[in-house]
Amino acid sequence: MNVRCKVDTSKVQAAIKNLAPYVKKSRKELVEQAARGFVRTVAQVTPPASKGVTGSAAKKQGEATITKDLARVMMPVRPSRTSQLQNAADIYRRFRDKNTGRINPRNLKNPYPVSSAEYNALRKMLFARVGWLASGWNVAAQKLGVRLPAWIARHPAPGGYVPSSDARRFRLEVSNAVKFVGSVKNYEGRIAKAVQYQANAMQRQADYLLKKSVKKAGF
Repeated sequence: MNVRCKVDTSKVQAAIKNLAPYVKKSRKELVEQAARGFVRTVAQVTPPASKGVTGSAAKKQGEATITKDLARVMMPVRPSRTSQLQNAADIYRRFRDKNTGRINPRNLKNPYPVSSAEYNALRKMLFARVGWLASGWNVAAQKLGVRLPAWIARHPAPGGYVPSSDARRFRLEVSNAVKFVGSVKNYEGRIAKAVQYQANAMQRQADYLLKKSVKKAGF
């Protein structure tokens, strides 16, 4: 599913314009600087990150969510001659929501007993997937020279990096093309905050260099 969201970048553009007179960088270089900051920030706030939880803590939070989800539909036990165990992978596939990737137990009252070995293998496989959504920004990060955390960078998720230019301006479009990105609640809001964060950072740099130049001029 292709999802597009419209985010106001006017403050970033204004910050680039304000910063340009004080740095020896082309318009292209300034746009790329803005894009680097944006990609670094937006990857950091992409789930499993949440408010106040980023970096390695977000990774652990994602793993904890997986464990909690699995507990809703299955319970690891030691096999015995009398136990009737279900297949852990089959149960996971049956209750997994294809749109969100989360477990939906529906009307299940009690979790199914499964082999501890199968449960541990399934959980290990799911833990290895943590960071897939954020890795949709990997393509842009690699093009821009941004180093993302290893648990994000390890995935080959789809994403986009499309530069374009004409006689007047240079443009750069970066995107996350993971198919369920549109199912993330208020992700557009997270993207907007990442854009605002970068605009503020570049404006602070412009203000600092302005004050420095004024002081140097003796005013």
